[in-house]
Amino acid sequence: MKKIYFLILAFVLSFANAQTEGVLVLNEGGIGSSTAEVSFIDNQSVVTNNYFKLKNNNATLGDTGQDIKVFGDKIFIVLNYSNTIKVINKSDFTLVTTISTNLNNPRYIAFSGNKFYVTNWGSGSSTTDDYVAVFNLNNYTHETNISVGNGPEKIFSKNNKLYVLLKGGYGLNNFMDVINTTTNTVESQVNVGDSPNSIFEKDNLLYIMSSGDPYSPTSFGTLTVYNTTTQSTVTSTTFPVGVKPSYMDTDGTNIYYMNEASIYKTPIASPSITTTPIAVTPITVNSYGTAYGFNIVNNKIYAADPSGYIAAGKIYTYDLQGYLLNTFTVTSLPNQIIAYNNASLSTIENTQTPKLIIYPNPTSDRFFVKGLNDGNIQVYDLNGRLVINEKYNEKGINVGTLSKGVYVVKITDKNISFSEKLIIK
Repeated sequence: MKKIYFLILAFVLSFANAQTEGVLVLNEGGIGSSTAEVSFIDNQSVVTNNYFKLKNNNATLGDTGQDIKVFGDKIFIVLNYSNTIKVINKSDFTLVTTISTNLNNPRYIAFSGNKFYVTNWGSGSSTTDDYVAVFNLNNYTHETNISVGNGPEKIFSKNNKLYVLLKGGYGLNNFMDVINTTTNTVESQVNVGDSPNSIFEKDNLLYIMSSGDPYSPTSFGTLTVYNTTTQSTVTSTTFPVGVKPSYMDTDGTNIYYMNEASIYKTPIASPSITTTPIAVTPITVNSYGTAYGFNIVNNKIYAADPSGYIAAGKIYTYDLQGYLLNTFTVTSLPNQIIAYNNASLSTIENTQTPKLIIYPNPTSDRFFVKGLNDGNIQVYDLNGRLVINEKYNEKGINVGTLSKGVYVVKITDKNISFSEKLIIK
């Protein structure tokens, strides 16, 4: 009888995970219409649109969803035209608080220590009032602003530094500001090509993609590799004539990027400009541009289709070789896709299961799991990207190639589902 009970319990836990794991799609909505929303696509390919309304008594999320990030047990959504940030419980997607002070045209968000940082364009068409707003993660209060160059967009945090891409806001820019979070000042400004749009890090190297001036017939894309240890540019590669790449992301091994409606792939270890796409999406190329979002999540490629800016948006999902897996209908102007798992960072165990302990934690080399003989180990970064997926053995899990920071380790073995934070130092 006990055996049957635990089999049923395992099935229930498995079913619950299937309902609460998947991806979140941030839908920007039409500016001035307060139609920003979130769509949830679970790992059974079931789409739930208007997810925020569903979980918050039909409340409105806001106007022009710009950025969405998971940090710890909270989800942060930046709403550009509303000049607000919604802080949401990850566990049940209910609203915690709304931040509405010291934000002016907010764009993107990043986290470092007990702070979070939000890029802002400032008012009107001015090129001198752009800044990064600094908030306290513990109480969500504003602390200070850091003045930066014109049009701050994507922002990346590493080792007490912030790397802010300056796209140009209402104009054009071609720099990356490097901010020291100890002094809250810009230490340097690096030329990374016209209209930088994407950034990621691997082994102390930043990879930065720029589109080129969209209105210039002589300005094309650039891939810049920047060393965060020496604070210097390693390489800068210009794309061929006519190529203006719009998005870039990584699975940890390869770089994936889009040009017009096509998806391209190249190794991080030896990136090159390839002329053969791995996939051509159904997205229509016109004067408004191409895709509206592009992300690699859990070893799948997601491309967001604005559907002519008038119809419900589409999400096209591909495997890493470029094979189309699925097409989903979401709401208006989908622009970002992130991993979502609403399980808390705690042990799910029954009376027959010993408590699992990850050690050493922090670590710089490898970690072990006390109480575990085998099972599957998955390690996620704070952007929800799967960076390790392997079977556990007595040698532990090697994390020596990962960058310093906070990660989430998920362990699954029969009835066990266990997640815990891991600090890599």
